[in-house]
Amino acid sequence: MIDIEDLVVRRGTTEVLSGFSARVAPGESVRVAGPNGSGKSTLLRVLAGLTAPDSGRVTIGGRPPADPAVRSVRGYVQEPPPLYEHLTTGEQMEFTAGVWGVRPQEIRERADALGLAERLDVLVGDLSLGQRKKLGHVCATAHEPRLILLDEPFNGLDAAAEDAVRADLARWRSDGRTLVIVSHSDASVAGLVDRTLMTRARTETDA
Repeated sequence: MIDIEDLVVRRGTTEVLSGFSARVAPGESVRVAGPNGSGKSTLLRVLAGLTAPDSGRVTIGGRPPADPAVRSVRGYVQEPPPLYEHLTTGEQMEFTAGVWGVRPQEIRERADALGLAERLDVLVGDLSLGQRKKLGHVCATAHEPRLILLDEPFNGLDAAAEDAVRADLARWRSDGRTLVIVSHSDASVAGLVDRTLMTRARTETDA
């Protein structure tokens, strides 16, 4: 599903990703790991179509990441999640349902499993970090995408919410969806991934 060849992404004069290559098969679940500053989140942003490569080739199902056909089958759980702070939690769910053409009740049922049932009338801007993370997880995957990109999906979650997210990942994996998960902890994704892709920080010897 995903083909990456000699990917280079620069920030100013620094190469955040330098010659990264990988292939992820349809239905495969992979973890992306590496030291701080090695481009893990940048890689997800490239796959999400939000950051353009400076060089190299990236395709998803044979199409570039920004292609509209890819957007419809991809979900991106960001860190931090991009939400509308002036909306209530319930309004954010309704807006997301309209964007993806799903029933608001479907989103609310998944949100309930993450402990958000009592926060529907609370402004998104007043939610705690963990609550925003839960809402972002639900909204980013409301359309049940075939490709799901997740950036540190367990950060800031309480134990119950972590279990619920883990159950989502296990269900998606068993459904044959493709998962790309950035996680600093091997233990947190144990049993949920098939293998690990390593990024590395650029050093002076690479110059």
